[in-house]
Amino acid sequence: MTTDIETISMLRDSLERYTAEQYDFLKRWRVLEQPAGYSAAAWQNYAEFGWLALRLPEEEGGLDGDAVAQGAVMEVVGRRLLMEPLLASALLATGLVVKLGSPGQQAELLPALAEGRLKLALAHEEQLDGQSCWVEAGQLTGAKQGVLHGDAANRLLVTARDERSELQVYLVDATGEGVERQAYRLVDGRRAANLRFFGTPAERLGDEGSPSAADVLATAFDEASVALCAEAFGAASCLLEITNEYLKVRKQFGKPLASNQVLQHRMADLYMLKEEIRALTRTAQQAMLLPAAERGRVVSGARAYICHAARNIANEAIQMHGGIGVTEELEVSHYFRRLMVNAALFGGRDWHFTRFVESTLKSA
Repeated sequence: MTTDIETISMLRDSLERYTAEQYDFLKRWRVLEQPAGYSAAAWQNYAEFGWLALRLPEEEGGLDGDAVAQGAVMEVVGRRLLMEPLLASALLATGLVVKLGSPGQQAELLPALAEGRLKLALAHEEQLDGQSCWVEAGQLTGAKQGVLHGDAANRLLVTARDERSELQVYLVDATGEGVERQAYRLVDGRRAANLRFFGTPAERLGDEGSPSAADVLATAFDEASVALCAEAFGAASCLLEITNEYLKVRKQFGKPLASNQVLQHRMADLYMLKEEIRALTRTAQQAMLLPAAERGRVVSGARAYICHAARNIANEAIQMHGGIGVTEELEVSHYFRRLMVNAALFGGRDWHFTRFVESTLKSA
């Protein structure tokens, strides 16, 4: 799975042009006010431009995009704080169908995903009460929590144990029999859902010839973590641009704040953090080509540090803006909240730091 540099550059440029014209901060406000929590019109535009086909094989009309190509999309997601389920459906769930789905399932699902007619969401996190999901005689029982865009998905990919206690991924109709969805809004404005299943009809994703679901999921979660690293870089870059401009125009005692040497040094430190995020994101993207053990160590190390660095940048941006930095009307607060939510997805900073340390000790 590779994508050449020219294609990646064209992909990034097209995304940046579209979002600059159609998804500025004020237009994003209107998206936030919509009950669905995302723009259906923007989602259809993404499909028409071919962005939803990023993970599809070339023979299916897709780009077969690698981690670098996915990162180009996610950087723009971070810069513009896009609300649509690009990560949840177009990257993560579509990738699972490509890697794990049977030929028949791929023929059914992939065209609909690329055209934007179908939105998938992965339900993996178990409820805090420890109630797990299992499938018996083709019926799914159990509960999942914190399913990103789980309220907007037409169908769900649910991880559950089969009759042999092996982890599998099951395809479920989100509005079908025995599905209970509790939708809610996250602090960054995106939506999620808690799910309960009561004997819900479930179709295993894949067949007997498919690879191990556990292995495919492990790779998919690393891919999602790398994508979030790229999104953090996009958000951090935009935060610094906004803060730098604010310091130039905001005056105190007759002088711009940018003339204050202490603030200059603080901004220089933040730019160094941003460049570290860039470098570690590129390293994590390259690590997706490594064997699983080494890949996991590099990805988790990068993710843990990037979560820490991005939070520092967001904190400093708010501090330099003063009291208005935490208001709804200022975009700085929206970047802060997006970074905080992302830091808890797919393991979170503490989980990735622990994994990095354990992997490093094993390889020593």
